[in-house]
Amino acid sequence: MNLRIARQVRLVGFAFVVNLWGCSASNINSQASFHSDEDFSGAPEAARPWTHLKFLNDPDDFQFSIITDRTGGHRPGVFPAILKKVNLLRPEFVMSVGDYIEGYVTDKQVLSSEWREIDDMVDQLEAPLFFVVGNHDVANDESAELWKERSGRAYYHFLYKNVLFIALSTEDPPPALAPELEKDWLINLELYKAQGGDVAMERAKTIPGLYEYAQSIFLPAISDTQRDWATGVVDSHPDVRWTFVFLHKPAWEYDNANFALIEKALEGRGYTVLAGHKHDYKHTVRQGQDYMRLATTGGDMGDPATSDSMDHITWVSMSDEGPVFAHLVATGILAKDDIPAFIPGAEFCGEYYNITCVYGESNRPVPVN
Repeated sequence: MNLRIARQVRLVGFAFVVNLWGCSASNINSQASFHSDEDFSGAPEAARPWTHLKFLNDPDDFQFSIITDRTGGHRPGVFPAILKKVNLLRPEFVMSVGDYIEGYVTDKQVLSSEWREIDDMVDQLEAPLFFVVGNHDVANDESAELWKERSGRAYYHFLYKNVLFIALSTEDPPPALAPELEKDWLINLELYKAQGGDVAMERAKTIPGLYEYAQSIFLPAISDTQRDWATGVVDSHPDVRWTFVFLHKPAWEYDNANFALIEKALEGRGYTVLAGHKHDYKHTVRQGQDYMRLATTGGDMGDPATSDSMDHITWVSMSDEGPVFAHLVATGILAKDDIPAFIPGAEFCGEYYNITCVYGESNRPVPVN
């Protein structure tokens, strides 16, 4: 038997064995790793202790995770603790929706110090992290300049396994603060941290120009240049498997005219839009597609019992049919040596969360009255 005929015989025999296991020829590649030496000769035909062998391991499929707002009143230690949990999941890469630093100052030394803190935190991630501009990250010309020095671009796109990823900036351009108002703005920031946004806004109303600036920082800004770039990216990639759009502020909630034109360009294709900013979760369907406003990864949150607030990681599995989303509440993701928390956030106590620990010295949960 020559080599060519022998190879054909082996291939026919392999296909026959695979079909005996209940597999179709189209699934051969994904199931070739499966093997069992168990003897099923005495069992009824097709009787096996498993449902089927259509393994979810298509080489074109992939998984990635999304983290959301760290700042806007960050809770010390939460963000780096959740990054450790991202590593447990082993995504192929990590996307984000902005707000890494507290920002809102013009002193580049202060801003650089805050970014160094972020660099130290994200350095523990084993997978690549893709940044998206948030309003705390780019709040003025100075922070915009620093972003450019660090990242090169405020908006960009890339392809991964023929899936299009678009990262937009909703701070284009950032709001302008008159120099004479900067001192009052810093006072307002401290007031916000100490007594909350309502008190800070009431003070802003008493200072000409400050209230208008405070309102403007919540609104998305997408320049005409960015709009033309984004619609051009969409138009030049008509045959991708799916399109993901990441931005910080949920521009569709503000009737932003330039975002509406980007949205128009997306019409007719499979796509998903993901944002953050408001620190609570909301799912909306527009043009038959999913729009998600994610909650927090350490940012200030409301009462989880009365709002859609949560610290979470969004897990995305990409398939031929489109993406599958799972929002994983951070306190429910445990390493092998973690203790399950019977109080939300309990396993992050002490050095991670600024909450009282509920574990005793024996490292077991203790009753809480």
